[in-house]
Amino acid sequence: MSRFVAAASLDEALAALASGEAKVLAGGTDLMVQLRRARLAGDELPAELVDVNAVPELTRLELEGSEPYLGAGLTFHNLGSAPQVQAKYPLLAQAAATVGSVQVRHTATIGGNVANASPAADGLSALVALNAVAHIASGQGRRQCPLTELITAPNETTLAPDELILGFVLDPLPGSWGQAFYKVGRRQAVSVARLNLAVCLERELKDPRVVLGSCFPTPRRLGDVEELLSGGQPGEELWRKAGAQAASHFTGVCGWRESAVYKVPAIAKGTARALADAWSVLEDQL
Repeated sequence: MSRFVAAASLDEALAALASGEAKVLAGGTDLMVQLRRARLAGDELPAELVDVNAVPELTRLELEGSEPYLGAGLTFHNLGSAPQVQAKYPLLAQAAATVGSVQVRHTATIGGNVANASPAADGLSALVALNAVAHIASGQGRRQCPLTELITAPNETTLAPDELILGFVLDPLPGSWGQAFYKVGRRQAVSVARLNLAVCLERELKDPRVVLGSCFPTPRRLGDVEELLSGGQPGEELWRKAGAQAASHFTGVCGWRESAVYKVPAIAKGTARALADAWSVLEDQL
């Protein structure tokens, strides 16, 4: 049985993790499932579980200024309901609202979502679209790592066993931006994403961002789709072409596997819809 450590400060948490034989416990919605499976399989359990819920640095939320910051310990309920998140990063609030059930959203944290690195994680696509950079600490010091470099494969990251994600710095997105999140699942709620899309647009389409998740080993910005959009004429025709390009990108990377039967049209239509929704936000601001 693992030893339980309730860390009251960041120093206590990092000291407990220094052995490299501990696991971080925040919401536990992924970790407890993994531990149960390990126990049933007869696999070795971690020596310690380090509860970080009382560490104040992990619940910091400061979205003003040049380095908007989200603490890793913020729950999806926090992100979905906070007025400042809804106002500045509606994309993130929309993604948070699609995660699991009400009970899960009140418990699961954005840091845990990243550390677990599931290809189907809804929070990851939103963070990638916002150019998130993870702030990471250990007893050896601190480092920063873009999310696109932190997550290397399904359920794999560059995090060392003694490291803890403190939070994420987001792109400040100066000026007006339209943002939208789109998700396809087997049902309307409590559903793992079959695919998700995160879209950010500014009025001149100079820096469009389109991220597709739950289709590749890690969330992926679709550079060819963004290039097509860049400087284009906003409207239904451009959104349709972008959707077709997104679907082509998927099959170019993954081939025509079994899931492509529904994913290809879903990606094409979903991309067009998400772009239209993001653009409509900009039109409403006129």
